[in-house]
Amino acid sequence: MLIIAIQILAIFAMIGIGTWATRRQWFSKDFSTQLSLLLIRVFYPSLLFSAILRKYTLAELADKWILPAGAATIIGIGWCIGWVAKRTFVRHFKAPTRRAFHFACTMNNYSFLPIMIIAGTPLGEEGIAMVALTTIASDTLMWTLGFRTFTGKKLDLKSLPSVFLRPPILALCLAVCCLVLFHFFAITPETLSTCHFAKVTLNTLYTYLGSATIPASALICGMRLGQLRLTGLITYPQIMIAILRMVIIPAIILFLLALLPLPENYKLVFGIIALMPGAMVGVSMAEVYGGDIPFVSAMILNTHALCIITVPIGLWFLGVC
Repeated sequence: MLIIAIQILAIFAMIGIGTWATRRQWFSKDFSTQLSLLLIRVFYPSLLFSAILRKYTLAELADKWILPAGAATIIGIGWCIGWVAKRTFVRHFKAPTRRAFHFACTMNNYSFLPIMIIAGTPLGEEGIAMVALTTIASDTLMWTLGFRTFTGKKLDLKSLPSVFLRPPILALCLAVCCLVLFHFFAITPETLSTCHFAKVTLNTLYTYLGSATIPASALICGMRLGQLRLTGLITYPQIMIAILRMVIIPAIILFLLALLPLPENYKLVFGIIALMPGAMVGVSMAEVYGGDIPFVSAMILNTHALCIITVPIGLWFLGVC
């Protein structure tokens, strides 16, 4: 569909604006970090909370358990392929590069970019709410399996509760608690829409705060790309990770989705998540935990550039455009 294609181009145009503005030094060096904190602590949680309450009852939410399970499966497939590829294609490289290679196969941009894209599909707000549910599994695996893969450190179960204290996860938990309470009083999204106070509150959270998630995410992505160093873009490991992350892994997942008897909206959500480029958080993890920063930076640049081509092709396969 032409509208979907225009929506995707608009997203990458916003990312391009962020990159160009950063290169022109319109922002201070820490502005992207400050905007990221606002995104994580205010905009994104507001979007998640309001999207869930505006769309689901407790029973409907329980019926969608397959969303986090499917997201975990996608990450698991990437981890398995990365484990084999790490021992096949980059076994002679240094440990930080091998771990970053494996991490790039395992984790991708599973939340903000899918929300930007799915908002322009026929699923709209329903799709945003569905992606929100997948992040329960994705965020948990990012800071457990993903952290272990990237750093090589053993998992510390004592730190696991901190995952659930992150504002987006807290927003999802609060939304579920509200749905449990609403269940006992037979309150539905339709009931909330008839209550002026509840309607105004949810509309404010969704329209004014939550809607800032998409442009803020795009600008942050662009600013982070603008801050990366343009070195080592065309190397053997980069070519291999680009093929695996953007072609092989998505193709396997899309093939499996075509075989599974899932509703079309589930296939679209899982397919879009599978098509996403490398996780931007990889740069921060490399800086904090001593990873291969040049490799991660080049991987993010390459996969985001490739997704301009691979995402429309994948959406065409999914029957969207």
